[in-house]
Amino acid sequence: MKIAIISITEQGQLISDKLYSNLENNPLILHVQQYHKNVKETIKNIFNEYDCIIGIMASGIMIRSIAPYVNSKLSDPAILLVDDNGNFVISLLSGHFGGANNLTHKIADIIDATPVITTSTDVNNKIGIDSIAKHYYCSLENTGNIKFINRALVDDRKVELYLPSKFSFILTDSVRDSYNIHIDNTLEMIVSEIDGHKVILKPRRLVMGIGARKNIATSKVEHAVLEACKILEVPVDRIDLFATADVKAKEQGILDVMSKYDKILEIVEMSDIKNYENNDISKSDFVMKQFGVKGVCEPACLIVNGDNSELIFKKTAYNGVTIAVSVNNN
Repeated sequence: MKIAIISITEQGQLISDKLYSNLENNPLILHVQQYHKNVKETIKNIFNEYDCIIGIMASGIMIRSIAPYVNSKLSDPAILLVDDNGNFVISLLSGHFGGANNLTHKIADIIDATPVITTSTDVNNKIGIDSIAKHYYCSLENTGNIKFINRALVDDRKVELYLPSKFSFILTDSVRDSYNIHIDNTLEMIVSEIDGHKVILKPRRLVMGIGARKNIATSKVEHAVLEACKILEVPVDRIDLFATADVKAKEQGILDVMSKYDKILEIVEMSDIKNYENNDISKSDFVMKQFGVKGVCEPACLIVNGDNSELIFKKTAYNGVTIAVSVNNN
């Protein structure tokens, strides 16, 4: 996720600084950029470049600035508003599939503010079908039917939800309270339906890249994998493939974890990693000196995941192990 923070006043700049310092080291946030003043011009230049834009300003300024560029709740960035005293954080746009509602709670926690959510499903303690898709890395089909599903939830009607068994982990209390659950081992996709209106959630492929020191202990690899999954809020079973470089292909610690969780480890040639270009990849001076490449875990997971993939978990070190995760957006 890439986040832009726009402030206008000196007080707003202080809030921006606090958010920046808290967000820049979050594994789920690839890039945070601060902007100050020139709101309309800034919005014009960045609206489609960031996953979330946080405006520390009056709502009217932000609404007028984003109005020419708003297109769809399925593609617009999350837009959050913070007042100049940091009392409230408002989810303004793309609350569900853009993730604004969830981000609003997280930003409010950082600055000790009150989150303001206005989407009907959320205020009625229901979880919208598009929120499920966002949270668990799924694409949506039959998007015109989302409104029928979510409206039924708000009206306190139980909506049918058909899950592959590997997705039973999503059965939180709020999901159980919102849907009639059906587990079907033959399914490859998640299906929700009400009155003949069907929405399909197709799981996007997740690939976890692993780098490690020589002769790394199995326990350290497993700890790193589990910690990354905890932050992503998914079980290891949700990770479709693992990836590493050929120089790490025989690391027993990595192989042991693959065997324990019955996972496939894809091997990427160092020459492919060396030639791979992606602006989101971080550089390790140690890895560059040792192997002549910027890194292992990030390019490995992106290469294996193929075209139109992006990082959702940037390189994070866990006691000799580095982890990164990519999602394929096809």
